Amino acid sequence: MSEPQNMPGTVLSGRYQVDQLRLESVGSSSGALQYDATDLSSLEAISVRIVALSQLIDTALGSTTSDDALAAFEQQFDIASSLRHPCIESVLDHGEVTLDGERYVFVVGERLAGGSLREFLDRGRRLTPSQALIVGIDICRALDAAAKQGISHSDLRPSRLVFGLDRRVRLVGFGAPLRPLDALGLEQATYSAPELAEGGARSASSDVYSLALILVESMTGDVPFAGETVAAAFANRSGKLLPVNADFGALAQVLEHAGRPTAAERFSPREFGQALVQSAENLPRPTPIDVVGTGLFDAEVAVTDPSQPVVRPDLSMMPPVENVAPNEPILIRTTPKFGGSEVIDPPTALIATDGSAGTPLTIGGDDTGPIAMDADSLQVLAAEDPTSQVVRPKKRWGRRIAIGVVVVALIAGAGVGAYFTVLNPKNPVPALVGLTEAEARNQVSPFGWGITVVKERSDSVQAGQIIRTDPVLGANLAKRDGITMVVSEGPTLSVLIELAGLTADDAKAKLAELGLEAAPIDTADEAVAIGSVVSWTVPDQPTLKVGDSVVKGTTVAINVSTGPAMREVPNLLGMTLEAATAKLTELGLVVVEAPTMGSPDVPAGQISVQVPVAAEKLAKGGTVTITVSKGQTTTLIPTIYGRDLASVKERLLKYGMVIGKVTGNTKRGLKSALVDGKVVKNYARVIVGKTVDLVFP
Repeated sequence: MSEPQNMPGTVLSGRYQVDQLRLESVGSSSGALQYDATDLSSLEAISVRIVALSQLIDTALGSTTSDDALAAFEQQFDIASSLRHPCIESVLDHGEVTLDGERYVFVVGERLAGGSLREFLDRGRRLTPSQALIVGIDICRALDAAAKQGISHSDLRPSRLVFGLDRRVRLVGFGAPLRPLDALGLEQATYSAPELAEGGARSASSDVYSLALILVESMTGDVPFAGETVAAAFANRSGKLLPVNADFGALAQVLEHAGRPTAAERFSPREFGQALVQSAENLPRPTPIDVVGTGLFDAEVAVTDPSQPVVRPDLSMMPPVENVAPNEPILIRTTPKFGGSEVIDPPTALIATDGSAGTPLTIGGDDTGPIAMDADSLQVLAAEDPTSQVVRPKKRWGRRIAIGVVVVALIAGAGVGAYFTVLNPKNPVPALVGLTEAEARNQVSPFGWGITVVKERSDSVQAGQIIRTDPVLGANLAKRDGITMVVSEGPTLSVLIELAGLTADDAKAKLAELGLEAAPIDTADEAVAIGSVVSWTVPDQPTLKVGDSVVKGTTVAINVSTGPAMREVPNLLGMTLEAATAKLTELGLVVVEAPTMGSPDVPAGQISVQVPVAAEKLAKGGTVTITVSKGQTTTLIPTIYGRDLASVKERLLKYGMVIGKVTGNTKRGLKSALVDGKVVKNYARVIVGKTVDLVFP
């Protein structure tokens, strides 16, 4: 490929015919040239980007040979082609080709003829806040779809936002090689998030920041924080809030949040899109975006402008078509072949003749070649045409008139027969049920039928597939006849009902009848009986209420009562009997008072012992036993010396003492007893509740 202008007419991979160079791709920094092209297998309009493999070698990206560059190209295609979303460019195919001895690679994608946002801005145009909102929502949808697959764009700039003829934007360039920071170009740096300068990773959050800059530029014409160098661009935005103004209307607050210098404080793509949708309530209705086209398609873009009137041709002054060769065959160009002999050099006009006598009249203008219709063929057509009438002239008319009427009838009958039999053949409705809408359209597109799509819900046919057609399978339709395709919107809807108060089993049964899934959740409740539904919600749409509709198969969470919650026993030690009773009653627990006891540490009148202890769990109505201290009282140590352990313990406990550390041979008689480290003898006076350590020989 020595020159770009030599490419038109080239067929890549035996399938993609290059048509015309897109002027905006000339001078691209990547070296890739973009062409409008045609897929010869389907005759669909497509776009082809082609670049010499040698131009993809870039040491900054880790490629030093053509094979390295080819591997990187394949990886880019795998990423781009894995994304399927209405707001992301459809990447269809790729390949390698050798032209003039040099290796090239190419990518096939959908044709987007509305031009990029970069071209739009370079022509001095600006988006209104309402238009910027629509663009922002679509790009957020694209970024969110990619993020769900773990993919970020990481090179968002106005040239990556490209419009279709529907005046809606698509995001292009997913999977493009990412240059390291020290190799970034100025344009890339201009739209990069500030954390990249600090070694931060490219992410969905950095894409959100880039989109905020782009939307501000689309409304004002100026990029915030622009600099003359890469370093200046990053320095200008470090730690700074995105400048917004009142002209942005409801978008101002949303853009400020999306453009915050700290990545963790920004929206996610989904949150950004939701915030834009919410702000739409305070903005005027957007007008269609005046897309710029791409040279070849400027006229095509203009046709889509809803503000322009439809121009209808004036046929009033058009002269009738004269058959200049009345005695020669009529040539009818048509796709189905009908008898006759083919003409080698087919005419290109709708009705063509060179004006010389004896030249047959040719009807039709497609590329299938004309078919010659002589007088015998016309008579056959006339005989088969049920609408033709046999003219029986009266005998008193002259022979010349009779012959003229017969000829006129034959020609008229032949015209009608040729139209219905040749120019407008009928085709049977193919099997479309179960196909996707796109597949069904492709099936019937060669027949020239008008297509009407009706949406309907179905529990048996997947969303997007054909449920039925009208006419049905096998019915014959002529060109320009209509066919209705009924397309599934997914399962039918169920109306939510009240479930609160039902038992869990009844609620499950009700949801099953509605085709909904029940997800029981145990929930403590003071008032609702155990096993009954306290409340319910739809986890995916928590704002739904009774009477709203949901798709069958939706999960409904039902909160089922497990009765009152378990109570945590509080610490009552040191409290008075009245305070402890009030505390337990408040928790729904019952107080049981044990006999008072002396305590060496707790003053009289305060709780000295509680069972169960603090922090244990009790059901509502459970009991807590408390002992009120009598304060410090004394007693005499009973006769314990010389006795074994069992006898000593029995005597000490009887007098309110606590057994402490025990040492020695407990089967022999007690050698000594200690209270607070001091030896006490039989009949010594001690405080009740004290701990006694026992020493055996």
